[in-house]
Amino acid sequence: MAKTDYPTQSTSHIGRIRHRRNGAKPAKWATNAATKSPTVANTVEPASRPAECEANAVRKIVRLVARTGCRTHILHVSSGLSVDVLRRAKAEGLPVSAETCPHYLTLDCDHIPDNATAFKCCPPIRDLHEQDALWAGLADGTLDGVVTDHSPASADMKAGTLATAWGGVSSLQVGFRAVLTGAMRRGLSLTDVVRWMSCNTARLVGLDDRGDITPVLRADLAIIRPYERFVVDATALESRNPICACDGMTLNGVVTRTFVAGRDALSGVREGNLIVRP
Repeated sequence: MAKTDYPTQSTSHIGRIRHRRNGAKPAKWATNAATKSPTVANTVEPASRPAECEANAVRKIVRLVARTGCRTHILHVSSGLSVDVLRRAKAEGLPVSAETCPHYLTLDCDHIPDNATAFKCCPPIRDLHEQDALWAGLADGTLDGVVTDHSPASADMKAGTLATAWGGVSSLQVGFRAVLTGAMRRGLSLTDVVRWMSCNTARLVGLDDRGDITPVLRADLAIIRPYERFVVDATALESRNPICACDGMTLNGVVTRTFVAGRDALSGVREGNLIVRP
C-alpha cells in the first residue's frame, strides 16, 4: 500500500476499505513501457501493474488484519493471486471481505485493441487465466460481491494513449448484464448474479432495508428477461459521455421496468434526468 492507517489494537467494530497499491514503481513502469512505442499495446497496462504486486499489497493488508482484528474490505480484485491470499485469510477466520468488477470478469487484455483507452482502468484488465480465477473465487465465496466501479469520463479525458488517458471503465448501465452473460456461459445463474451484485453488496454496506426480494424490505426491483439478448450501443446509453468498454458486445438481459422503493423509476421523470428520489 502507498500508506497504511490501521489501528494498532483490535478494533473489529471499525471497518477499513482499502484500494490495493504497492508503492510507486508500477506507475513508472507504465510510463517507460508506453514511451517505447508510438502505439501502446493492450499488454502494456497489465504488465505495468503485475498481478504479483496486487497480491503483495493484499498480503500486507491481511497481515495487518491478523494483527489488529480490524474488519477490512478489499476493492477491485483483478488477480487470481489475490484471490488465493484472500481464500487463505478467510479460512483462518480473519474479518476480510472483497469484491471484483464486471470488466475483470468479462473482458481480457488479449482481445483489447491497441490504444483502446475505454478499457484503461486500475488495476488493469488481465488475461483469461486471471478471469477464470476470479469466477472461481465468486463461486466458492472467497469474493463476496461484484461492483461496477463505474467511472464516467468525458471524451477529452479518455483521449490520448493508455499512458495518458483517464483510468476508469464506464459500466453502470450494462455491468449487471455483462456479469449475467458471463455467468450463464459458465453454467451459473441469475440467482448467483443477484447474490453477488445485490444481496451481498447491500449487506456489506449495512443497507439492511434492501438488497433482496423479501416482505418488508424496500422494493428496489428490476423486471428483466434474462435470456433475451441485445447489442450494446454506447451512443444509446443514458450516460452523458458515450464511452463504454462493452460497446458492440452482445449481452443477455433486457430490462423492461425498474422500480425504486416500489415506484416506477421512470414515472414523471423529465427527459435527460433519470435521477429520482423515493
